[in-house]
Amino acid sequence: MKDRIYKTVVMVSFFILLFVQLSLTYNTYMLRDREYSIKDKTLINDEYGKSISDDKLFPGGGKIIDTILSRNMLKLKASYLEDQNAFKILSKNVSDTLLLKLKASSPMDSIFKSIVKRKGLDSNLRYLLTFESIELNFSQKAGNVFIFNRQSAKKNLLPAINPYGVIIDGTLANPNLQNRVTNLSVSGTLVYNYRTTFNLFVDAPGRPLKVAMAMLPTFLLVALCIVIIVGINYYTYINWMRQKKEAEVKSDFLNSIKHEFNTPITTILVASKSLNEEIVVTDRNRVKALAHIVERQAMRLHSHINQMLGISEINNHINLEETDLNYTVLTIVNDFKIKVTEQHSLTFDPHHSEILVMIDPFVFTTMLQNMLDNSFKHNQSVEKKISIFFTEENDAFLLHIKDNGKGITESSRAKLFEKFFREKLSETVPGLGLGLYYVKQCVDLHGWQINVNSQIGIGTEFMVRIPKIALVNVNT
Repeated sequence: MKDRIYKTVVMVSFFILLFVQLSLTYNTYMLRDREYSIKDKTLINDEYGKSISDDKLFPGGGKIIDTILSRNMLKLKASYLEDQNAFKILSKNVSDTLLLKLKASSPMDSIFKSIVKRKGLDSNLRYLLTFESIELNFSQKAGNVFIFNRQSAKKNLLPAINPYGVIIDGTLANPNLQNRVTNLSVSGTLVYNYRTTFNLFVDAPGRPLKVAMAMLPTFLLVALCIVIIVGINYYTYINWMRQKKEAEVKSDFLNSIKHEFNTPITTILVASKSLNEEIVVTDRNRVKALAHIVERQAMRLHSHINQMLGISEINNHINLEETDLNYTVLTIVNDFKIKVTEQHSLTFDPHHSEILVMIDPFVFTTMLQNMLDNSFKHNQSVEKKISIFFTEENDAFLLHIKDNGKGITESSRAKLFEKFFREKLSETVPGLGLGLYYVKQCVDLHGWQINVNSQIGIGTEFMVRIPKIALVNVNT
């Protein structure tokens, strides 16, 4: 639960920080985008204003507007006061005529090129001139009356860029507030007052990319900051998990000793108790056999203590000896049988011939003892039955350890040999989850393989595969 809370807190904090960083970066980009070439825009605005001083839209534009409006002004007023439908139709005809005439007469190309050349501006600059609205004022009571308003007009004869009006001249593809140089509303007086509104947009192709390139150092610093934050969080989390695992290992050290040392200690105690029985004391052969068992288990316990004090892995350097597996397994089984009660059974069916192989006796004993210990410890059957036997294949011998226990879930089999892994079904059984980890270590050290077959409620079978080719190579 604590792990989940820690992960959640770390992830939420990271995403909040990431959101803040990206928001700041985006706001900085928008600010730089807004301020990009502000000097050029100011210069163009001044020069454009000079070119249309006492005029509208472009030189000669005011005359076009005045001419068309003056001959329609009275008609527009009369239709506005008498028939709104007629006013709408007349307004559209007047505005269409006006816009078409302005577009056809526009000298903006030459004016704009002259400004760019005269002021030494970027020759790649593009512009767009749009006409936004025409308002008439027939009287103070009527107020301003639109005969053309791009924001409400649905149809017109010229291309339109909402909400900036119809295109009079220019080739700029993406007009917006960032590249708008001029937004003018110019008033005039004929029979009645009127007002026209128009816009000039100027921009260079690829401006967003240029702004982004200008901000590249900022982007790199933000990316570096995010990488460092991720690295710090990851490093902190890994250290925390390692320290947590070390703390768990230390706190469960007694359980580890009990799990790993139980077999030799129990065997020694049972053998020692047997030595106190009168019937055993008088039988020299039984005393000698028990003494050998005590000696073997004491040596195993001594070696095991040296390894387990540091919770270390089995040494990668093993001492190989030529051994008959039939005899070795039989010896281990006989030693283990001492602590098996009468209601349970442990049987071994030797192979019909010798299986001579180079093994490390201690490592092999560790492997089989742990497998037997697990088979009994995790077996909840009233009558526990463990059987060991060899089978032969064309290229290998198989050592089988089969039980009638509760079985292993399919999801747990992939993790079965991991250090400290405990299946949920086994949480009530004492131990630290090292037994099968050591089994896998032993198998790997010999270059063998181990497989598991298991059915819930029926039992589990471990199969250690010992290749024959390895035996031949060792013997030769």
